[in-house]
Amino acid sequence: MTVKPVSAGAKREVTGRSVLDLRIKARTGAFAAQIVVSALSLAPTQARESDGRCELSDIRTDVRPDPKEKPVAVTIGFRLIDVTGIDDVSQTIVANFLLSQSWVDLRLTAFEGCQFELSAVWTPEVEVVNSGPLYKRVSDRVEVLASGRVRYKQRISGSLFFTYNAQRFPFDHHKIGRLLLSAEYGERAVVFDIDEELTGKAERVFNVPNWDIADLEARVESMYMAVNDRNHSTFKIIISANRKPYFYIWKVLMPLVLIVMMSWSVFWIDPAQIGPQIAMSSTSMLTLIAFQFAMSNMIALNVGGTIVGIGFVFFAISAAAWVATGWRMGELSLVAVYQYHFHR
Repeated sequence: MTVKPVSAGAKREVTGRSVLDLRIKARTGAFAAQIVVSALSLAPTQARESDGRCELSDIRTDVRPDPKEKPVAVTIGFRLIDVTGIDDVSQTIVANFLLSQSWVDLRLTAFEGCQFELSAVWTPEVEVVNSGPLYKRVSDRVEVLASGRVRYKQRISGSLFFTYNAQRFPFDHHKIGRLLLSAEYGERAVVFDIDEELTGKAERVFNVPNWDIADLEARVESMYMAVNDRNHSTFKIIISANRKPYFYIWKVLMPLVLIVMMSWSVFWIDPAQIGPQIAMSSTSMLTLIAFQFAMSNMIALNVGGTIVGIGFVFFAISAAAWVATGWRMGELSLVAVYQYHFHR
């Protein structure tokens, strides 16, 4: 019987292919396992919710956590992220802020780490008083922490109204205050506290033109609401805003001063030229009124300063008319005396 010998090179070729196949299979399996582990680590909430542990039942959202005990303490944080505009005419401030709320609901102690829709749990119904349209930037969800503490965070942008006083324009500064309260619950049911870590102004330069947002402070007060005939715990924020005056000095005050000074040119015109005097004074008055209407669409001008300017222009008109009329009456009197003495 003849046996065909197998060369050493052929053995090495077979062995190399086997090892290569094993390495490929091992790497493919490790890569698949890594993908599975990453997916599980990125979605812990979904995994927990899928096993049924984060399914709420028999929890009434219209009943406070301790309906017969002390009021629910709600810790509120207000972080001013940006201010994009302050409108003097509409008396609004356009802001972007982060609002956080947290409270303890012992009924949710077993759901630590779970997340729920805001409507699925009890909430203190906190709202911003006297605001324009507000827009929420993220979905309304709450997170349950240890010992039944519930935390709710929302990014909000929109306009807030404030009372504007322009008596010191353009060197004015304002304390813009807003209230957050629960119209649903009085202070016997809900009381507020300040989250010192989250409350304040972001450490950045805001984008609002011609204004400087200096600081933000918060305080908790009690306010009586006649419509409900009870006291409510309120969370009050105060935004300090200072106007930058240089733009308005050159664009508003200087033109206003020049218009008023233009009306004074009548005092250098010959009193006999009453027509040019009245024309110049009237032009100054019309220019001042047109300037006031033009500026009223952009800023709320200082009413007192505008009235003073109109008063100066009116004084120039009156003085020019009085001087011209007196000179004319004196001229007529001299003519009458001349005619009486020399042409009688």
